[in-house]
Amino acid sequence: MSLTPDDGVAVRRRRWGLDRCALLRGLPATLLEHIARHSTELNLEEGDALFFKNDPSDFLAFVVHGRIYKLLYGPDGQELIVDTIESGETVDETPLLDTHSHTFTAVAYSPTRVLLFSRRHFPSLTSDPVVMDRAHVCLCLRLRHAVESLETMCLHRLESRLARYLLSLMNTQPRPRDGDFEVALPPTQSILAAMVNASRPKLNAQLQTWHRSGLVSRKRNILRINDIDQFRCKAYLSRDTDRSNPQTRSTAARRLA
Repeated sequence: MSLTPDDGVAVRRRRWGLDRCALLRGLPATLLEHIARHSTELNLEEGDALFFKNDPSDFLAFVVHGRIYKLLYGPDGQELIVDTIESGETVDETPLLDTHSHTFTAVAYSPTRVLLFSRRHFPSLTSDPVVMDRAHVCLCLRLRHAVESLETMCLHRLESRLARYLLSLMNTQPRPRDGDFEVALPPTQSILAAMVNASRPKLNAQLQTWHRSGLVSRKRNILRINDIDQFRCKAYLSRDTDRSNPQTRSTAARRLA
């Protein structure tokens, strides 16, 4: 089927977005062209849901611009943000590997453009071993992140959870030229509270405690960490204490030594 000039422009625009996706980067041009031809553009406004938990996982979604949060909801309506999907990432690679329903709700928290690739066109991807290897790597990384988040949420107090999250956020943002340790906070305290599984009053109280002690200072949504070593201690206090003791070794480690 031949393309009209308008169709060709749309395909080229989608192709540009796909070139930025880590899952597809460097793949043969014919495969990228195929995906671009069969993708659908979707523009989301802040607060729009891309899909809900338990919806059928019948498409892949590539984030071209904007940000998607992966959410879980408690029985009383409380929100927990379990992951952030940035531009150039796939919202969920799982549909390539199985047909189970989505396990989370995906919501845009800023104007976001995504490309949707329907399951009926998946054979072009699943037959490519590079794509499947990358999908497995991505899912393994997400699994490790989920386990670390579970440990943090369930076993550590709010101060440690918040400090860990802010350090991880800082590591993904450009460093200021003067070398200060600064982090750009999410646009609202509600989002930050959902990131660390806390209520807004408790979150605000913790930030105020740090501010009064001089550990941090804040200007608008930029948080400056004035003592990075002390801040890291609060984040990782008592972490890996068992590993640091050479006499504390697992049964498998002793057997393989």
